[in-house]
Amino acid sequence: MYLLEALDYYRKNKDAKSEYSEFEILCRNHLTGVLDLGCAYLQFWEMPRNFEQAVVRAHYLKIIALPGDLSLQTPRGQEYYIPGGIQNEIVILMTLFSRSHFVLSRMLKLGNILLMNKYADEEDVAKGDMDGKVLALGDFKPYFDMLEGLRKTEEDKSLRRLEPFMLAARFYHLGFSLIGKDETLAYISFVSAVESLLHDYNINSITLEDWNEQAARLIKESTPDDKYQEIQKVILANLPRIKQRFIACIKEHLTERFWSDPTRPKGNSNRFNDVSEIEKYLGRIYDARSGTLHAGKPFPPSVENLNIERPMGTGIIIGNKVWEEKELIPPVRAFERIVHHVLLEYLKRESSKAQ
Repeated sequence: MYLLEALDYYRKNKDAKSEYSEFEILCRNHLTGVLDLGCAYLQFWEMPRNFEQAVVRAHYLKIIALPGDLSLQTPRGQEYYIPGGIQNEIVILMTLFSRSHFVLSRMLKLGNILLMNKYADEEDVAKGDMDGKVLALGDFKPYFDMLEGLRKTEEDKSLRRLEPFMLAARFYHLGFSLIGKDETLAYISFVSAVESLLHDYNINSITLEDWNEQAARLIKESTPDDKYQEIQKVILANLPRIKQRFIACIKEHLTERFWSDPTRPKGNSNRFNDVSEIEKYLGRIYDARSGTLHAGKPFPPSVENLNIERPMGTGIIIGNKVWEEKELIPPVRAFERIVHHVLLEYLKRESSKAQ
């Protein structure tokens, strides 16, 4: 990870004179205080042209310039899922940690060279639930510190935590940027964010009925009882069980903090009431994603984007297409909130193992 390599370099050379690169970062929040990581420094920069609560504001990011253009190196082995260097990692991580869309807008300076490279404009900053909120940058430093815990858990070489988490963060950032543009791709990105963490996630044994109820029934009807368990064992032994692991991982990482969060939406169409309801919809979400991605099936429509208040449990008709209740999934923002909580809880738990 570029950020951690820069931090290592800074700690070894913090008394030496260093060059820094400077960037403009955009988001729809007012940032207070500073985020000082030693090798990177983020703070509020410019007053906006108007003072509407959710107006896009510009912020200043300074990062240490590593020798030999380390931040521009190509991947080595299983490292570096995120191209573009430290600045992109910070933008992605700030989006995840805050649930607000951070965008790299301009490069102002590269080492001692003054530049004005343009990357994105104000309209590229996606809208979200946290727009207009005041964010204290110092509150995010503990999350950045946890990244070192992920690195330490890999010292025995049997675990991979840091790079899969950064890939998950990248998918989350991508999904967030797509919510208002293409809900299907946003949903696919959010599902992929969780899947990035499943490479060695194990769940308790499942039954053949859990995997495929129809197949289990047919095998039972045509197989003696004493052979059924043996057949079930052979079949399940070679199944990746990604859907079951996807659901189990999310359920395991949804803490009481998620349910008691006072910022959770009040409307029926955006709110889950209990774990069993979430489990039901998680299965639908995964099936919808897989159907679209692997078979080109239409993705269930977004009730949120249609401005329809629909309590969970009812179907809808759009044009000539009847969407039954069993096909419908929650609005993408409801799922984004779940993914956000799961990724942060994963970071906390896995980093604590290195203590």
